Amino acid sequence: MNAVKCLFTLTTQQKSVEQLAKNTRNDASNDASNDASNDALGVNQPSIVKRKMNMFARSLLVALLVMPSMTIAADGASHHKNPYECRSIHDLNGIGKFYMDREIAQVMGPGGMAWLERDTREAEEQSTTLLDALQIKAGETVVDFGAGSGYFTFRLAKLVRPHGSVLAVDIEPKMLMFIRKRAVRENLTNVGLIQATETDPKLPIGRVDLVLMVDVYHELNFPYEVMSKIRAALKPGGRVALVEYRKEDPAVMIKAVHKMSEEQIVKEMSAVGLKHVTTIETLPLQHLAIFIK
Repeated sequence: MNAVKCLFTLTTQQKSVEQLAKNTRNDASNDASNDASNDALGVNQPSIVKRKMNMFARSLLVALLVMPSMTIAADGASHHKNPYECRSIHDLNGIGKFYMDREIAQVMGPGGMAWLERDTREAEEQSTTLLDALQIKAGETVVDFGAGSGYFTFRLAKLVRPHGSVLAVDIEPKMLMFIRKRAVRENLTNVGLIQATETDPKLPIGRVDLVLMVDVYHELNFPYEVMSKIRAALKPGGRVALVEYRKEDPAVMIKAVHKMSEEQIVKEMSAVGLKHVTTIETLPLQHLAIFIK
């Protein structure tokens, strides 16, 4: 669906340019008769047709270079002014849609659950070190955003017991069903499930202490809309913890569009009013960037 939206953008621009060409050709055809009449009368003046075609060439160039990008919003309306840009030349692992000059990556679907639950993940990413760094307290309300298989959901659920809760948020129903079945199996009653949309995480306003986003933010189709709503869901002083593979480190063998630099992370979070507190660099592969409301 992401690629279709960008295809619509290019098609819309193409139609506008084609209409411009058609109008110019019609005008030029009409003016050709005037040129012929002037020649018959012996009037010596530059060809109107040539002037029209030169004007068309300049207009075409401007249309291709500066025509505002369009995307289809969640409400189905098209908007000329938005934070996104679609480009026909892009990384094959991205969707051709750019936000603040960063290409949005393709989404990992349910087929990636085995990779999320791989036995080597703790050793590779030091997930326990990540959770220790967050200093999560019992009784807190924590969101595992882009929960996937629930790899972090169940670890978080045990940290906030007995009175805290974890909201596992994902856009994919199959992943939420996987989490539901495991929660029942392990008798974890403090795990809630929320099916988000591309633009709305469906979180309660002002109720959340911490939102944890592990290797998911770079795949959001509408990052500005989602993060604006996440900010609204935070309590005063609530935190967002963004975990992303380090783009600055060539030794991190992850596809380029699935990595982010600290500078880019801070820039995008600042755009929705989140304040950068610190970036913890104790993890072997990833940034752990902390923001507050």
